[in-house]
Amino acid sequence: MKRALLILSLATLVVLAAAIIGQVLTAALGIIFNDQGQPTDPTPLAYIVSYMAGIGGIIAVPVTLATFVLGLVAMGTEKRYRWLIALCVAGALSFIGFLGMAWVLLSGNSPIAFATPFILVPLVTVVFSLRRALIGAAAPVLR
Repeated sequence: MKRALLILSLATLVVLAAAIIGQVLTAALGIIFNDQGQPTDPTPLAYIVSYMAGIGGIIAVPVTLATFVLGLVAMGTEKRYRWLIALCVAGALSFIGFLGMAWVLLSGNSPIAFATPFILVPLVTVVFSLRRALIGAAAPVLR
């Protein structure tokens, strides 16, 4: 289960990175959209960046939720209650940040993707999945 959690967490980080980078490039390149939601300057770069931001942002929500649920299951089966608390706090902060980002982004064009706060959940699950490798690498060998 830890391997599945690690793979899903890394996939979530990739999706979130695509959404964030796409939104930043959309704002940096000054891409303007028409009434149908297509870029007014139909270059391949404008379409790629727009789809990165749009599709990445849409996919980020269910993938982050799946990472959260699988993290709860994995941490609960191992009875790691402090990790459960950390994941719940990360989930709550992500949700509050998501609502805040929605409020800000509905008021204008921003270089920050609305799904940016979701990055807390996969970061906690990645550290949980790799904690033995991280602790083992840092601990000195005692005999």
